[in-house]
Amino acid sequence: MLWQADERAAPVTKRSVTIGLLCALLISGLGYFHDCVINADAYIMLVPHLMPHAVYGGLLLLVGLNPLLRRLRWQPLAGRELAVITGLSLLACSVPFYGLVHCWPSALMFPHHSYRLSPGWQREQILDLVPAFMLADVNSERGTDALTGYVAGMSRGQGHIAWREVPWDIWIKPLAFWVPLVLSISVATLALAVVVNRQWSRHEQLPYPIAKFTALLFPDHPECVLRKRSFRVGLGLVLGIHMVNYFQAWWPDILVPVRLALDFRALVPLFEPVTYGDGWALFTPRVMFTVIGIAYFFASDVSLSLAITPYVVCYVVGVLSSYGFQVTRGFSMFNNATVFVYAGAYLGIVLMVLYTGRYFYGNLLRQGLALPCQERAEPHLVWSMRAFLLFTAFFYILLCYTGVDWLLSLYYTLMALVVFIAVSRAVAEAGGFYIGTWIMPGAVAWGLLGSQALGPTALATMVMVSIIVLVGPGWAPMAFGVQALKLAELGNVRPGRMGALCIGVLVLCVAVALPATIYWQHDQGLVQASSGWARYTPRLPFDQGLIMKEQLTSVGVLDQAEAVRGLGRLALAKPSGAFVTAFAIGLGLTLLTASLRLRFPWWPLHPLAFFFLNSHQGQRVAFSLLIGWAIKTAICRYGGEMLYQKGKPLMAGVIAGEMLAGTLPILVGAVYYVTTGERPVNSSLVY
Repeated sequence: MLWQADERAAPVTKRSVTIGLLCALLISGLGYFHDCVINADAYIMLVPHLMPHAVYGGLLLLVGLNPLLRRLRWQPLAGRELAVITGLSLLACSVPFYGLVHCWPSALMFPHHSYRLSPGWQREQILDLVPAFMLADVNSERGTDALTGYVAGMSRGQGHIAWREVPWDIWIKPLAFWVPLVLSISVATLALAVVVNRQWSRHEQLPYPIAKFTALLFPDHPECVLRKRSFRVGLGLVLGIHMVNYFQAWWPDILVPVRLALDFRALVPLFEPVTYGDGWALFTPRVMFTVIGIAYFFASDVSLSLAITPYVVCYVVGVLSSYGFQVTRGFSMFNNATVFVYAGAYLGIVLMVLYTGRYFYGNLLRQGLALPCQERAEPHLVWSMRAFLLFTAFFYILLCYTGVDWLLSLYYTLMALVVFIAVSRAVAEAGGFYIGTWIMPGAVAWGLLGSQALGPTALATMVMVSIIVLVGPGWAPMAFGVQALKLAELGNVRPGRMGALCIGVLVLCVAVALPATIYWQHDQGLVQASSGWARYTPRLPFDQGLIMKEQLTSVGVLDQAEAVRGLGRLALAKPSGAFVTAFAIGLGLTLLTASLRLRFPWWPLHPLAFFFLNSHQGQRVAFSLLIGWAIKTAICRYGGEMLYQKGKPLMAGVIAGEMLAGTLPILVGAVYYVTTGERPVNSSLVY
């Protein structure tokens, strides 16, 4: 059997590629400037999550230009062109923020500044835990001055430094290592996205709710909602609410805001265990129209599972805490049982993904390796599999080059793929655009192997790689890539061509965003022009490495821990019982829930619930998911399929209204800053 490409697939137009590339380069080039220069004092991000307002609001503005194009006797933008433009713009959103570049330069430079201020680091020569080529070179006189300028800023007054004033020479050596490392895993996962998209979209029929909403905005789509009155009502209502709040932020003495944040803290005495379980955010929810709308486009049992899980988990954790069980609360990437539950859940999701697609993936893998296979796949799928294997192997080799032995490098590579696949699955199946769970493979290895089997050098190196590659899985290129590929499919664009465009655009965007970020950090100073995350994460490899080093020194086994390699680590393993149990709970519950869901169609709980658990983002979206679930359930129960279909334009309008409401302040703020030199008011829609 031969999987045939869609013969109706239309070629990609030069106009769509040009516009999409231009939008992508603008996002990657101006992302850091928008987030950390224009809005340095406010939590306003150009790409706050996997459904960025700038892209979807920009899509609405592009669609609104079609009547003007007709008047000018130009060809209006067709759905396939809008799919390419939107897809390439989405892929670019993975570059300037946490997905790739935002924490990249600071990870290379800021540890030198922390070293100056930390006697413990100096005493242990802690920067020697990682190879010198992984850090910027500040040993020369020029490097010392560059470090001071990087931290405090080199500009004076309202002016900015010239491009040539940036000490580019100190960045060349580390970037010669980091650029191939980052691009290898990014290209590998985008190639993998082409493969899994076929399985998820065609074979498993996953809903892809974000992509399906987007396709409803294409003028030539059979179910286009642009001319539906209910769509305009939903858009106008939500846009009006947000614009009132935006104008009120500018003129607080004149307008009264529409309160979207609710306060249920009066109920705390009735549900005190929830607060003991770190669930304070559940008592101060915010109405999120996008979450309500997206919940309308995927299965009700999924939205209900994701909605109730934070309440249940926080309650259970609170009850356990009251009985003396030590359950880690608060935010921490290390020594945190919750992280191990996440890790188990991520692995469980990926194992089920492999199980349900085992025939397709196995057959394609054999064909990619030129081995006998039962069915012949399309050429673009075969070459995508080969590209995935090749670039993954290159990433693995570069990890080994850092001094991390073959076993840990293999473990790290597989864990990174687990994270990217699980996040992408959440987007495809549940429209999970606001993801805040985190996993650092080094931290997980520490808990599962123990200090003596891991060693501070391997820990610090793996954590440093994670700062750049895995610090923001909710902005990963693969997660944006699966959305872009589904849009291409819905827009009748060849997925192989779209995958190649995504890889090319990613490389170009990194080439633009990385020097732009370095420039603005030297110009404004990292302390003033960066997120707290970019200043916090560079310390992690060395703070945690110092802790482990001191632990091993105190018991006299440091030299043994640093000398062990390969399978010898397993002989020295002393896993933490609590962390192994937490990992097993996450893995076991996810696999059990997924198995029951496959076996019994009526099973209500979805395994993705364990992906979010009681994370901050999970708590923030829970209330709106409940609203969305209640609306959809009521419509389907009392109105049937016909009323559900009639409700799609209204809910699409609700989402579109919030997307447009998030886009207009970005444009106004940029114009205001360029015109006046002052920063605009804080008008973030980030939840």
